[in-house]
Amino acid sequence: MIDGSLALGAGTIVAVLALDAHHHHLTETAPGLGQVRCLAVSVAVSWTGESIADLLKRLIATVGCPAAYLKDAGSALHKAIGLLEEQGLASPCIDDISHAVANMLKRRYQAHPKFATFVAACGRVSAKLKHTLLACLAPPMVQTKARFMNVHRLVTWADRWLNLSPAGGARAGSTLAKLRACCLTCMQSLDQTVSRRCHATMGVPEAAQNPGTLA
Repeated sequence: MIDGSLALGAGTIVAVLALDAHHHHLTETAPGLGQVRCLAVSVAVSWTGESIADLLKRLIATVGCPAAYLKDAGSALHKAIGLLEEQGLASPCIDDISHAVANMLKRRYQAHPKFATFVAACGRVSAKLKHTLLACLAPPMVQTKARFMNVHRLVTWADRWLNLSPAGGARAGSTLAKLRACCLTCMQSLDQTVSRRCHATMGVPEAAQNPGTLA
């Protein structure tokens, strides 16, 4: 397993971990720290396909070629695997499913105008709720980089948020009444942007059949 950190001070970490290729034949549980062995950790100002390939080549000289590489869809890692293949050190390459799905969502929805509206509405709700008694109801933080790795958290939060305001009145002074008074306009914005179909984009096949509409 190969992955790089977003950043660490002035450098970026690349870590290489080893997992028994027969793990799922030996146990029914997902691998944990006890089943993973760290082979290498290296820091550089930046990493290229060539520098990652050099790191992996030195590891292969010590422990041999892996049964397969498990990595994200980063271009530097992809190039590194290609360079090793050219040198006769090829191994099967498996893209991590979470990164693969995130990239699919990014290609379909990053430029969609209603997605931008949705993210902006979440930001307005967050600004209104911070430093108040209702701060626990603020949307989760989602970084701009790798946003689509965690976008399901925003969609789940928005769906739950809308369910906090059912039809009917709210008792004066109740948490629901305060919630409505604090963010009525933001809730209306969310209501216009988030629908069951938007919620379904995180896993229901119908979304793939209608990629042009979020709400």
